[in-house]
Amino acid sequence: MERNEIEKIIPHRPPFLWIDRVEELEPGVRCVAWLSVDGENPVFAGHFPARPILPGVLIIEAVAQTAAVMMGSSAPAETMGSALLAAVNRFKFFKPVPPGTQLRIETAVLTQTGTMACIEGTVSALGEKVASGELSVVSGW
Repeated sequence: MERNEIEKIIPHRPPFLWIDRVEELEPGVRCVAWLSVDGENPVFAGHFPARPILPGVLIIEAVAQTAAVMMGSSAPAETMGSALLAAVNRFKFFKPVPPGTQLRIETAVLTQTGTMACIEGTVSALGEKVASGELSVVSGW
């Protein structure tokens, strides 16, 4: 799934679309997306000029967007794009992400009750985990 197809499922658009493509998708169950961390992104001018790294909050956003694709792809058309981040739980960062990195973002549903789902997210680069944790999302808003 390329960017134009992703944009049919979630409302995010550049410069705040933080996934480039989806490689694997089991709607409502699991999703694997990729992000090319572009060194030209203006965020690197201030974070940090001498040693640029992708802010952790943007890594979490990439996981949330991957989860939104996963959940939105199984939702009725009238609710697509309406999943919202409700909580960030036990997220940890293991390695900094410099410009030029290819991130693999994997999400899976841990539990789901009604419109609330707890999502596990893992982010890796070259096979090494750079971040992981859980998110809660609410769909249908």
